[in-house]
Amino acid sequence: MGKFILVLVTLFNLIYASVAFSEVIDRVVAYVDSYAITLRDFESVALKMKEKIPQIKNEEILNTMINRVLLLKKAKELFIEGKDEELINNYIDLKIKSTIIIPENEIREYYEQNKVQFKNIPYTSVRNEIEKYLFEKELNKKLKEHIEELKEISEIKIIFIP
Repeated sequence: MGKFILVLVTLFNLIYASVAFSEVIDRVVAYVDSYAITLRDFESVALKMKEKIPQIKNEEILNTMINRVLLLKKAKELFIEGKDEELINNYIDLKIKSTIIIPENEIREYYEQNKVQFKNIPYTSVRNEIEKYLFEKELNKKLKEHIEELKEISEIKIIFIP
């Protein structure tokens, strides 16, 4: 009986010591399907983003991270190799940029509607700049729509916003 109590006390001490000295290594901030965004990941990204955009909110940073995970997941389904940024850029090129065409009449129409802004600069001198602007605008719109579609078919759970 004494040995049994001694074993129980020793076992209790081992369990208590391991619990007492254990620490939380990292917390999960959000899940995107089976991928976890950790607090450490969030803090690393937030530090870089706040250097460039000091007024950015943590919620916006987390949403950006979620969007990136969604795009990377889809990119990895299509492309086998490459760094994350390269995969995402290739995916955006293939799925979104390749579908955008800015018709000449839209470029001309934009020029006519914003002639004051161009201060008598001829159309031919600003045509490419206008096309690039309209292309980027359309890209942002389509990318936002695509991400919303990806969110609808994904399971996203935000645990907390730091």
